[in-house]
Amino acid sequence: MTNTISVAKSGTLFSGLGRMIGAEFLKLRKRSITRVLVFILAGIISLVNLLLLAISKVDLPAGNGPGMGNMSTLLGLSSAVPFTLSLIASFGVVLAIILAASSMGSEYNWKTIRTAIISSESRFKFLTAKLISISAMILMGMVIGVVVGIIMSLITNAIGGYTFDFSFLTGSYVWQQFLQFWRTFYTIIPFALLGFMMSIVGRSAMPGISTGIGVVFLESIITTFMRLASGWIAKVPDYLLNANVQAITALNELPRGFGRMGVGTTGDTAPSVTHAYITLGIYALAFLVLAYYLFRKRDITG
Repeated sequence: MTNTISVAKSGTLFSGLGRMIGAEFLKLRKRSITRVLVFILAGIISLVNLLLLAISKVDLPAGNGPGMGNMSTLLGLSSAVPFTLSLIASFGVVLAIILAASSMGSEYNWKTIRTAIISSESRFKFLTAKLISISAMILMGMVIGVVVGIIMSLITNAIGGYTFDFSFLTGSYVWQQFLQFWRTFYTIIPFALLGFMMSIVGRSAMPGISTGIGVVFLESIITTFMRLASGWIAKVPDYLLNANVQAITALNELPRGFGRMGVGTTGDTAPSVTHAYITLGIYALAFLVLAYYLFRKRDITG
């Protein structure tokens, strides 16, 4: 009898959470900002590919560095997916921050937070449903971005008169891009959670958006100067977010002459991949725990 009751309670828990996830996902899908963010991502990927087409015929001077000759290799079909994922890791992370922060912060801005909590049975369920729906939407956005990147690569190759060579499309290639897709998602999550957490702290979307985007851009600038210092200061960037993101995105195989998307890390100073995974995981866990703790302890106003 006890086991039957436990199973029933467990079923009710997951059933209720499932309905809440569906409701939160529907809210995200119906919101205009979600569509705007997807259009922005698709626009950035399309624009960058068209710019590459414009310079693909240009022979850069040898003094620009090794491998900076004809840029047509950047338009190769084999580069479409890794190139798009690099763009997503650099620019898509900003859109993910906006999505995560606005999803939570809008509940405060619209004065719907009390009603949402009451109908959700518990704050834990409410926050969990929010996070799962946000993660699913980010994944969908990444898939859309990759599809747009592949389509734009086909278009630019056709316009540029380049050969359609699909010999690169092997099982190993597909597997590597599958891994890189999830690596990119892994690098986005800490920033999205930071924006999400700060929207709870500030009871609004703006603190989450401004803090998350500020960290993305300002940390890169600050750590560049830290690298120039000596002693322990030069090692500090290894324990911050951007340097570890760059260590993981560097696994993306791109043509010669293509610099990494992002700044602040060079091949000689980048932390190890294992170090990067652990550091980003610790940050993500810390932001997640703090979000749950603060949301549970603080008064719900609005």
